[in-house]
Amino acid sequence: MIVDNDTLTDLNIDQAIAAVLRDGDEYELEALFRRPVRDRDTVRYRQEVFGDFGNDAVRAVFVEFAAGMRRVRRRLAGSARLTHALQKQRWLLDAAAAYIMAITRMAEAISGLPLSSRALQRWRDFVEFYTHGSDFGSLVGDVRDVQRALATVRYGIRIVDNTIEVGAVDEETDFSTAIADLFARFGSGAPPPLRPEAEWADMNQMEEQILDRVVAMQPDTFGRLAQFAGRHQQFTDSGVVAFDREIHFYLLYLDFVRSVTGDGRTMCLPQVVIQPDEVRAEHAFDLALAGRRSHAEQPMVCNDFQLSETERVLVVTGPNQGGKTTFARMFGQLVYFAALGCPVPARSARLSLPDRLCSHFERAEQAADSDGRLLAELERMRDTLEQATPDSVIILNESFSSTSTVDGMQIGFEVLDQIIARGSIALWVTFFDELAHAGPATVSMVAATDSDDPSQRTFRIVRRPADGNAHAVVLAERYGLTYDLVTARFAQ
Repeated sequence: MIVDNDTLTDLNIDQAIAAVLRDGDEYELEALFRRPVRDRDTVRYRQEVFGDFGNDAVRAVFVEFAAGMRRVRRRLAGSARLTHALQKQRWLLDAAAAYIMAITRMAEAISGLPLSSRALQRWRDFVEFYTHGSDFGSLVGDVRDVQRALATVRYGIRIVDNTIEVGAVDEETDFSTAIADLFARFGSGAPPPLRPEAEWADMNQMEEQILDRVVAMQPDTFGRLAQFAGRHQQFTDSGVVAFDREIHFYLLYLDFVRSVTGDGRTMCLPQVVIQPDEVRAEHAFDLALAGRRSHAEQPMVCNDFQLSETERVLVVTGPNQGGKTTFARMFGQLVYFAALGCPVPARSARLSLPDRLCSHFERAEQAADSDGRLLAELERMRDTLEQATPDSVIILNESFSSTSTVDGMQIGFEVLDQIIARGSIALWVTFFDELAHAGPATVSMVAATDSDDPSQRTFRIVRRPADGNAHAVVLAERYGLTYDLVTARFAQ
């Protein structure tokens, strides 16, 4: 599916993606979130994974695996930054040990999980095959042998004036245990560490010299560590690394989902179709807006829409600040995230997978537009219509409002005819109520107001005929002729 950057910005999809990746993009997933697809099997393949992760027990296993792999990556990154060869080798050993633990715990847990998705079933088969393979078995054995060897290393330090002597440990009493037991009688608990954790990983010069002398005392043991590092410099399997990255596409999005649902807001896995015989959503909301709001704020208003049979264009009218643009963005976000295979912000939905998602939002006039804003709008609309097909989705917001009412309506009808002739699905937020009555292909929706106080917006977008008052209200607001503005001027 083709979506340009302007459309991502118009529909606030870029904001939603940024909210999903709010803790950083260490897995470089933004490219995946900017690549919606039109292949229905790919979408369903991803939906199956999200469906499995709806089971908290299943999801917990993969969250634990992701945390284990994060420790592996950080140890490997730390090893690459260190300068002392032996310390680099030890960090590599620790990374390999963390890798083994992550894989083995996954293998133990996944065998009993009720998985229905093709992706996770294949991963389970891979893990079973991999953990019984010779490469993994060799890694496990080598890590265990080197860890056991290093665990036997003992040395003593004797401080005499300004000199530190490093030597073998005699059969001396370990007074640390005795001291800890003594203070435990007074309820002081376990003693604190002998020294605080270092602020940085690198050893200081004194620690390096001590380590070099310990190595000289037990060269065979540390030689085994060096051999391990040489043999297992690249111990991770490429398939495991790829899976670890890709699984975060699902985990990060689900974390975001949990943060925006509530107050009656739910998300669902939509039905997806190639040919849009019916397009609908129930109880839908703006995902980017929900990501910016806290649950303590006023609950968000959810809306419905439906296009059936020959209906192709939703024409949305009504008073300013009534939620029309938010509704348009919501519509585009539903289409976009459905094409990613992700849950969408609605209680239920049936959505098409378009070949192209286009937007045409009103733009402020630019100094570079020597021919004026209207011509720039017309040129953008011409480009959009030239690319549109019966499988495209077009979202327009207050297009051609920069010209007169008569000219704006005339242009609007011509553009609307072109959209209908191409058979594209479209949503048009406009002040020209007449567009809502263009024929059976158009559906009128109106931003409703409070029946007792028409000045109060409900932010509900309802399916009913346009009332013909929206443009007058906008004109009055634009020229400062509303009741409140006029009375305030007389009061001065």
